[in-house]
Amino acid sequence: MTHRSPPPTHLTFWISKIPDLVWAPIVAGLLMLIVGAFGLAVDEPLIFPSLGPTAFLQAELPQLPSSRLYNTIVGHVLGLGSGLLVVTLLGAGTAPSVLATGELTPIRMWASVLSIVLNLFAGLLLKASHPPAAATTLLFALGGFQPTRHETIVVIIGVFIVGITGEVLRQLRVKATSLRCC
Repeated sequence: MTHRSPPPTHLTFWISKIPDLVWAPIVAGLLMLIVGAFGLAVDEPLIFPSLGPTAFLQAELPQLPSSRLYNTIVGHVLGLGSGLLVVTLLGAGTAPSVLATGELTPIRMWASVLSIVLNLFAGLLLKASHPPAAATTLLFALGGFQPTRHETIVVIIGVFIVGITGEVLRQLRVKATSLRCC
């Protein structure tokens, strides 16, 4: 008995015809537009720097494990958690934000080092590698985000919007590109 793939849908057929040169920039831009528009609608800064590389991965390299929804969500949550934990344990939250002042203090440097180590360790342990999550870690460690409940929720919502929307588009692209090779 041979296993046959289901026939392609019209949508996956047409998506398979779109070259990467067109697909990837449009999808990455669309993901930023969706999270940005939602942020404007609810008057919250749901778009932040580490979501750009996440959208980039999902749009350009949808076949990579680090582009999957699990890796995206868990990776950013680990990044956020690592940054929050280290900033809290070191008391770095009271130090000036490197991003606001342009000056790196020793405590912010150590918060950055330790939170990246913890983030990478946890990501490897949970098989949730997602390199853009390192930027989420650094946004907390360097003081771009404050260790507050509000900013934590804003980050999580932004990650979920890009993660889920990106996963739908990523799955469409993976299915469509599998049509090209067969």
